Amino acid sequence: MEIIQKWGKRENIAKICLVVGTFINPLGFDAAFAFTTKLTGNYLLTDVIFYGVALFFFGLYFLLSRKKTKIS
Repeated sequence: MEIIQKWGKRENIAKICLVVGTFINPLGFDAAFAFTTKLTGNYLLTDVIFYGVALFFFGLYFLLSRKKTKIS
């Protein structure tokens, strides 16, 4: 039972990472992108930041959503 509960928490965190990664990827983030561009003063740096953060969260999703298999 404990293993199932741990997997459930891990699966929920994986789904949250997927949602965050999808939001940060070029879909509906124009206000955050404009704010970050004003903050950094550089469009290219802002683009690299957003793609880097999206890649980080997609990577977390793939790592957390893997099911561990036992080899007997």
